Amino acid sequence: MAEDKGYKNIFKTTFLFGFVQVFNILVRIGTNKAVALLLGAEGMGIIGLFNSAIGMLKTGAGLGISQSAVRDISEANGSNDEKRFSRIISLTNKVIIFTSLLGIIVTIILSPFLSKWSFGNNEYIIAFIWLSIVVGLNILSEGQLAILKGMRQLRALAKASMIGSVVGLITAVPFYYFFGKGGIVPSLIIIAFSALFFSNYFVRKIKYERVKLTWKEIYKESSPMVKMGIALMLVSFLGFLFDLIVSSYISNSGGLADVGFYHAGTTIINGYFGIVITAMSTDYYPRISAVHNDNLKLTEEMNKQSETGLIMVFPLVILFVFIAPYFIQFLYSSEFIKTTLYTDYAILGTILIIVSNCMGMILLAKQASKVFLFYVILQRVVLIFVYIFSYKYYGLTGLGFSYVFTGLLHLLLMNVALSQHFKISLSIKVYKLLSLILLSTIVTIFTRKIEIIFLHYLFGSGLFLFSIFYSHKYMKKNMNIDIIAIIKNKLKK
Repeated sequence: MAEDKGYKNIFKTTFLFGFVQVFNILVRIGTNKAVALLLGAEGMGIIGLFNSAIGMLKTGAGLGISQSAVRDISEANGSNDEKRFSRIISLTNKVIIFTSLLGIIVTIILSPFLSKWSFGNNEYIIAFIWLSIVVGLNILSEGQLAILKGMRQLRALAKASMIGSVVGLITAVPFYYFFGKGGIVPSLIIIAFSALFFSNYFVRKIKYERVKLTWKEIYKESSPMVKMGIALMLVSFLGFLFDLIVSSYISNSGGLADVGFYHAGTTIINGYFGIVITAMSTDYYPRISAVHNDNLKLTEEMNKQSETGLIMVFPLVILFVFIAPYFIQFLYSSEFIKTTLYTDYAILGTILIIVSNCMGMILLAKQASKVFLFYVILQRVVLIFVYIFSYKYYGLTGLGFSYVFTGLLHLLLMNVALSQHFKISLSIKVYKLLSLILLSTIVTIFTRKIEIIFLHYLFGSGLFLFSIFYSHKYMKKNMNIDIIAIIKNKLKK
């Protein structure tokens, strides 16, 4: 049976960028190990504070252009209009240069405050002035990657990300070895340079005509891109603020230990399962941006992406829930077993968010920034009260339920937004698949708590095998993809 090209391409790109995400995580683990051995906990803390500041400054000064530009580039690329395409690329490059310079200037101006806020003294002012280079380079690098995403140059995007990570690790570690803590700032600059070098290397291969633009033209034509970017930037800041409020409340009400358990859980749920969401969105957003005026096509793409994400994550979720106590002990220690009180239920929220994210990205593709921002602000305000109430009365388990509520609320709000403004909705098939996976996950949670060892492993293994069998059957029947046949063909080659 011939494979459905739409589903096949979604699977291929998701697997590709899932692998890239895993690879980059492994590189980060290697970097953290080197830092821990060579610089100790204090060095790790310094790097953590520097990276937090860099991330915040990059998000603010970057104006969200690295995200909003993807939509315009993808649309121009799909129009087959070379002049329009060349103009958009030239415009994007000029806006990125402006935002990178803005990042450098803002970092230098704020360096005394950053040193005081981060370290409680003025000893790191010069360090933050040097780190302004990192902020500027990171903004430039992410802008270059946005061009590759918009062009759907997926292999080049993957290579740029992976090579940049490895070269950054190889060149940074000697600085830690020879200069100790004094090598931290130079190493961060080297990592930023390597990321920009390789992203720019692949972008330079793209053929387009360099268009000269006046300041007036840049201001006028970049306005929609900047407006959407600022909306995305505000969403990121709302996320930072929300995490700060919730973490502070947990710290004051339950203590630092609960903050640690909560952050360990969010790292697992958002970091590791976020791999699937990130891998999916890398190609999905440019794809829907190219057809953002065709609501029927958008509906089709949204449902295909939702199906693909759910069926791919099904066996992973069941396996994770069943082995969660062992997995968490492996990552952290036996002390962190309490984290399962959060992750057991938060994982249900992740399943919902896989679908709701596919819906939310359509608002971005449509450049409905006001609608998108309204629903995000509404969601965050409601969730602050939900999280505080849930933790106050139900502890870590309550926080897990809060994340389920987060997924349900996001799904509901995105459904209302899309159906009300664009007449776009999820198919019954997606809702049925979503319900089955949620139900199977809940059954697995209770199965893991069976104390009779034989039944514990019998039912747990049975549920995992069922998830694999069902996923394979569903893919073959509904997507015309025979994963076993694909694997066999790969092995023969």
